[in-house]
This record gives sequence, structure tokens and C-alpha cells, in this order.
Amino acid sequence: MAAGVAQIVAGAMKDHIDESQGRGAGGASVPHKPLKNLTGEMWTFDKPQGAQVVATRKVGNRTEYRIRVEGYRNGGHPLRDTGQMYRELNAGGVATNTGLRITLRGPQHALYQDRGFSTKRTNFIPLTLAAKRGHGTGNDPRKEGFAEGRDYLLARRGVTVPSRPFLLPTRDEMREIGKSIYLGLRSILKRT
Repeated sequence: MAAGVAQIVAGAMKDHIDESQGRGAGGASVPHKPLKNLTGEMWTFDKPQGAQVVATRKVGNRTEYRIRVEGYRNGGHPLRDTGQMYRELNAGGVATNTGLRITLRGPQHALYQDRGFSTKRTNFIPLTLAAKRGHGTGNDPRKEGFAEGRDYLLARRGVTVPSRPFLLPTRDEMREIGKSIYLGLRSILKRT
């Protein structure tokens, strides 16, 4: 029975991510805040590929282009764009002498996403998948061949990630869990 209840709880977590909503104050369901759209701009002499040209200027006998690049996650859904955290979430259940203990398992950053967090130092924010995959934490992205405004942005004063609650069941889901416990106990008691 404990394993069954744990699976219901794990299912509720994943449903929250799928539906971009979670448990708010008082147990009601609340929508997650969407990702902010990110746009970078920079001047370049290279012909833009896949970037919007917003201005041009002559520098000597060459043309310089001011390009605008949209972030690769624009329009994406928080908590489910990559799917990594989603795949790693699960729960286990154990019957104890005094009740039932459900343990949620997953990556450490899931808790930060659930509660929200802020940073104070400079943050590297990739605009392209190449920058996301190729930048090593602590390295200078310019020395890695990336250009600020085209491949990444730097949030020099830190970032604030809003709370996107998904770990705890909503009030309605708690009723469903209670019903499952009741049915499981009734089934066990009928056999004895």
C-alpha cells in the first residue's frame, strides 16, 4: 500500500509539471510563472545567419550589422523544457509504526525550483544551445568562442527565479491520496 500511495504522490508531481501548475497557499492549484523571453543584441561584421538585423552602419568600407537574437528557450515551459528533472523525480513509501512515510526523490535543484531563489553574483544565461552545452562554469565565455548578446547574456546583479511549486499535492490530490489509503486499508482488512 505504501508503494502505491508513493506512486500517486510522484504522479501528482509530474502532473504539476505537465500542467505548469502546483500547490499554492491553502492547498489550491496555482499556475507557474512563465519563462521570461530573452533577447540579445550586438554589432558584428559577420553576415547574420538566423538573426534579425535591426540596424546597419558603415565602418570604413565595411558594413557592420546590429543583430537581435532570441533566446532558445523563449516560449518554453519552466520545469519541463529539458525533461531532465522530470525524468529523475520519483517517490518511495514505507509503513512505519505510527503511519506512512513518503520520501520524494530527485535532483537537488528541484527543491530550489519549487521554492524559488535569488543569486547575487553574475550569472551566465545562454541564448543558444551551443552556449548552454559548451560553456564551462567559471570559464570566460569569450575565450570559449562565445559572443555576449549573440550566444549569451550576463546578469551582472544576479537573477531571481520565482517559486514554481510542484512537489506537494494540492488539496484535491490529498483527497485522492486519502481515498487510496482508505481503499487499500479496506482491502487489507477484508482479507484478515
